[in-house]
Amino acid sequence: MLATLLFIVSCHLLSTITPVYTQYCGYQTCPKTKPDVINIHLVAHTHDDVGWLKTKDQYYYGQRLDIQEAGVEYILDSVVEALLENPDRRFIYVETAFFWQWWQEQTQAKKDSVRQLVDSGRLEIIGGAWSMNDEAAAHYQSIVDQFTWGFRRLNESLGACATPKIGWQIDPFGHSRENAAIMAKMGFDGLFLGRIDYQDKVSRHFDKAYEMIWHTSENDLSDDSKLFTCIMYNTYSPPPGFCFDVHCQDPAIVDNVKSPEYNVPERVGAFLSMMLEYSVPYRTKNIIVTMGNDFNYQYAGMNFKNMDKLIRYINEYESYGGKFHAFYSTPSCYLKAVHEANAELPSKSDDFFPYSSDPQSFWTGYFTSRPTQKRFERMGNNFLQVGKQILAMTNSPSSLDISEAKEAMGVMQHHDAITGTEKQHVASDYARILTKAMENVMDASSEALNTLVNKGGPYLPVSELEFHSCFLLNISTCHMTEDVQSFVVTVYNPLSRNVNKLVRLPISSTQLNWIVHGPEDETVPVQLVPLPHFVAIPGRESNVTVEIAFIAKDIPPLGFKSYYVESSKVSQKNFFTSEEVADFKDPVGYQNGIMITIDENGKIEAIKNKDSATDTPFHQDFLYYRGAVGDNFVDRGGERSSGAYIFRPNGTAIQVTDKPKTKIIKGPVVTEIQQQFSSWINQVIRVYDGADYIEFQWSVGPIPFQENDEIFGKEVITRYEVPTLKSEGIFYTDSNGREMLTRQRDYRPTWKVDLIEPISGNYYPVTTKINIKDAEDPTNTLTVVTDRSEGGTSLEDGVIELMLHRRLLHDDAFGVGEALNEMAFDQPLVAVGSHYVSLESCVKTTLLNQEKVLDAWIFISPTKGVSYEKWKSDYVMEFAGLQRALPDNVQILTLERWLDGEDEKKTFILRLENVMDKRLDPSEVEVNLKDLFATFSIINIKEMMLGANIPVEKSNKLKWHETQNSDADEDDSNRTVEQVSIESIKLKPMEIRTFLVEIEPHLISSGNKLYQAIVVH
Repeated sequence: MLATLLFIVSCHLLSTITPVYTQYCGYQTCPKTKPDVINIHLVAHTHDDVGWLKTKDQYYYGQRLDIQEAGVEYILDSVVEALLENPDRRFIYVETAFFWQWWQEQTQAKKDSVRQLVDSGRLEIIGGAWSMNDEAAAHYQSIVDQFTWGFRRLNESLGACATPKIGWQIDPFGHSRENAAIMAKMGFDGLFLGRIDYQDKVSRHFDKAYEMIWHTSENDLSDDSKLFTCIMYNTYSPPPGFCFDVHCQDPAIVDNVKSPEYNVPERVGAFLSMMLEYSVPYRTKNIIVTMGNDFNYQYAGMNFKNMDKLIRYINEYESYGGKFHAFYSTPSCYLKAVHEANAELPSKSDDFFPYSSDPQSFWTGYFTSRPTQKRFERMGNNFLQVGKQILAMTNSPSSLDISEAKEAMGVMQHHDAITGTEKQHVASDYARILTKAMENVMDASSEALNTLVNKGGPYLPVSELEFHSCFLLNISTCHMTEDVQSFVVTVYNPLSRNVNKLVRLPISSTQLNWIVHGPEDETVPVQLVPLPHFVAIPGRESNVTVEIAFIAKDIPPLGFKSYYVESSKVSQKNFFTSEEVADFKDPVGYQNGIMITIDENGKIEAIKNKDSATDTPFHQDFLYYRGAVGDNFVDRGGERSSGAYIFRPNGTAIQVTDKPKTKIIKGPVVTEIQQQFSSWINQVIRVYDGADYIEFQWSVGPIPFQENDEIFGKEVITRYEVPTLKSEGIFYTDSNGREMLTRQRDYRPTWKVDLIEPISGNYYPVTTKINIKDAEDPTNTLTVVTDRSEGGTSLEDGVIELMLHRRLLHDDAFGVGEALNEMAFDQPLVAVGSHYVSLESCVKTTLLNQEKVLDAWIFISPTKGVSYEKWKSDYVMEFAGLQRALPDNVQILTLERWLDGEDEKKTFILRLENVMDKRLDPSEVEVNLKDLFATFSIINIKEMMLGANIPVEKSNKLKWHETQNSDADEDDSNRTVEQVSIESIKLKPMEIRTFLVEIEPHLISSGNKLYQAIVVH
């Protein structure tokens, strides 16, 4: 009987692969609406930032009340108490990071009470991710991960009835299509948004278009990728005048008729007048009314007591002829009511970027704010995936736990973390959290790697070797390679295909030759490269002035190669020093890759790749915008300042210099063009032997405020130009690292935009990639892959513009209360990063993008006097985690140890992804998992929704009635779930499929003994 209901929450018990559902919860617990009246759904909620003005722990424990009166543990305590007092009351909670922290401190009796509240629908978990993630700067892999981990903790604590079915993105500053696609693929029925562009909102208001069906993918036009989306009337705040929280000053509802403060008629009348206004942009007789705000409900009794009265007297109020019915509700209950009304809803297929809250306030500055934090987060994801794979590949014991890192990365996705919109002391705490997490991954990976390199078998001590990571290689700092005469470099490849990796490591001696021994006794060509002067940034402790560079070729998928590096006083055949080029007349680079021509001013003039018959004109430059300064009273005729959230330039961009100091360094491995544009902007352009892209490593900072006699903030950009490329105002940016979205200057697909800020109003988030194409010849392209999220645009045909760094004098008055003026080591912050520029096809740049997001990871091991011959004899120097490489368009997105069952049975999460868009490769690809993995076999497999918490056959998404549905390419109303075969997993373009797999470790041979490929303590 339960299976026939609209919604069933699947119960996935963590000790099994097959879920068991026994509880009565979900939509069936919702209050009943009334026909022919306006149903007012009061949604009691609190919005608890996982760091913003205070750190995560300061918010949780209620510390630093001088900054903000907020304590999350008191909110949860108070809400639970208030809910238990009255069975009619309901409340939603969103941030799993805080909930899990609170849950671990509760008594068993309190936990039982909370489970009862959840089972009865009175406390509903919405969203379910570790934090309410940003949608511009966050990468899809990290978004999926933090939802998956949040779902797991909720299942562990609350059980099946806590399974979220609703997205609640009420505070992020713009909304991406990919984030909605992720929610759709997790089985969500709907998404509720707080912020959309003010012009878009006005346009939708009178069209009754606050609710829509979002088509979230151009690659999947089925109902699976569609998502009901609701824009809330007042962001996420209560109606004006009706905040009953202890932090508010609105009048309470006094229902004692004998009191001179009695105010029921006027309060209820005022509220219902607003409800008539609320009803205008919606198409059913249901309106959702948010009753909460930031860190509300610390004294929940005050909130609920007033709402109890409001509900009672609305339902008794006669002046409106019984036209209203009010009750406690939740977003899911509201969605159920809208669904039952069966109204025709409009559709949408673009996204909600950029977001502006008034004509001068485009929230496009945060796309770039705190660039070093954004890079650190991207490194954190890279290393976390490496660690998860290694721990799964070695079938490591549960004692090697990297949960701390998973939770830290979940915190970093928060919409005031990766965005850079927090106070400085909070940014420092985020860095502390992430540093600790990466050290956690390094320690676990080091121990796990010992089981792979140890030829003696897994019973030998697992701590014999050390595998260190150098997190500051972008500024040529690695104490493990400096002041030593030998070390071992292990390069791990997290991709599912072979890759090459340019290894660059600082060394202290320039007087010696260096030898790099490969895993098969080969001597690898190595080049000594002088470092540019600008690496000596504030805080760099190393005095090293040179690096060695070599290419680690054909690193196997989910595997590694190790290289023994040692110095020698004897001249070596494959050791090369770099040569400085005296003039710029001849092209520099490699005939089997890219050649670059430099003009007389020291800038790039043209590029030629190995397949081109002619040179392509090409230019690159650095400029900056002056940050606008205003009083921020825009609604009173004032002007907005540029700040952490807002990018508002004062005028057009100013060129830094037309003639940088340029030096060319040549060698057989890498050719460098080292440039100084000013005392605070420097660059190294690198061309690698055999590579079909160019690396532009930029260094920006310390950004000075003073310029001649003026003092102003600066927002630094770089521009890449192909003058012959006629893009006709069109460019493309990625959505959270996945599908590319079409952008057009001065245009919005769903309304006629009026821009008085034509620069910031054309900026879009570039999570990983931006691209332009020639309108007549789409194969003529320019693509830039970034190493972190940035803001980008194309303000002129043939030109890509990316913002690199920002330093500003003034706050933009959107809450953070500080100017974006980052300091490090008592100096303005220096940011160092890389762009990878390509004129190749979009297929090739898609693969390049994958290689940079999941970069091959470098581990360094001290040799402790062990010779190369002895090392090679004792340790494995090459390992392939896959028995065969997967096709180029297939990536193992997730390989993660998940559950430890009985009899040593283990369950992993396995996600497979087709990374190609159907416009690039429309073919379906097939993957055979049988005998694919080197250290284990899959003995059982079950397909899950994207969040790994609901089996696909248990997902029962609601279907909607659209006003237009012309893009549907298939009728999936009778779709059935096919039995999964490990020998034939099919992936459509851009499809991700998620599995829980039960694995059996392989037996490995060592001498005459057999061992399980698992660490035994």
